[in-house]
Amino acid sequence: MDIEFFAMSVFAGIMGSYGLVSMALWADSLGLPRLDFSRAMANITYSRTFEEEAELGAAGGQKYPNTPYWPGMLVLFMNGIFFALLYSSVVAQYIPLEQGPLKGATWGVILWAISGVFYVPFYLKEGFMLRHIHPMAWLTSLMVHGIYGLFVGWIAPIAN
Repeated sequence: MDIEFFAMSVFAGIMGSYGLVSMALWADSLGLPRLDFSRAMANITYSRTFEEEAELGAAGGQKYPNTPYWPGMLVLFMNGIFFALLYSSVVAQYIPLEQGPLKGATWGVILWAISGVFYVPFYLKEGFMLRHIHPMAWLTSLMVHGIYGLFVGWIAPIAN
């Protein structure tokens, strides 16, 4: 992996994450539920403590503790960079499509499915495909993960 490959993959992850966040926050203008991934990442990452006597959550056990927003955004973008690097260096060569954006969109759908089936219900405790948030939250999540994948597939180089 050379520096240009790495830099373009990182750039693809940043742009894909930006597209994901933008569309997730603007989804209500399309009639879909709005999702705030950065707040969720902040709550997951920064609201827990190692003190045994402390209740879960930075705000004393509330479901949505008051955690810092920008560190959650940083975690979200770091996830986007990681998954773009994983796509460009390993996964893309196994997706049997020729066009980059469609190959990337397929990667976004794969990430959406894994997230909705495993990560969201078991770690976030928000139900299968975000059912506890809103009955149509799955569609917003599918849309934004597809947009992430489109950006990554369009920009990221693919290792041979």
